[in-house]
Amino acid sequence: MVRYADYQYYVDSFLDGGDPVVPADQFAHWERQAELEIDALTFGRIAALEVLPDKVKDCTCAVTELLYKANDYTASYQAQGLAGPLESWSNDGQSGSVDLGQSVFTETGRKQEIVRLCRLYLGQLGLMFAGVVHYES
Repeated sequence: MVRYADYQYYVDSFLDGGDPVVPADQFAHWERQAELEIDALTFGRIAALEVLPDKVKDCTCAVTELLYKANDYTASYQAQGLAGPLESWSNDGQSGSVDLGQSVFTETGRKQEIVRLCRLYLGQLGLMFAGVVHYES
């Protein structure tokens, strides 16, 4: 099975010398999850490509980072007993509230961010076109 992006591409090309967000030992798992999300938005068209464009690889790396960070943030909030980022806290009454409205780490926010990233990287490639193209012979 051909992966859309591997860890070497992620570090060398996508990050261009920057610090990796996704650890090497977890990259394959999150990259596969990113592929599934991208395939759903591109109607499986990437598998039919003979040559994988760098924009597909970059999109895969961006979505991989998002999924990894979303999982990491969710786990850290749950460990603190929170549903998300703390918005306010009242010390005397021992109450707190979280703001999930603007977070890309909620289910809805994550999906919206994946769509945004795919449009950013893949929008000009025609892979996300949901219509039908008729060719005259």
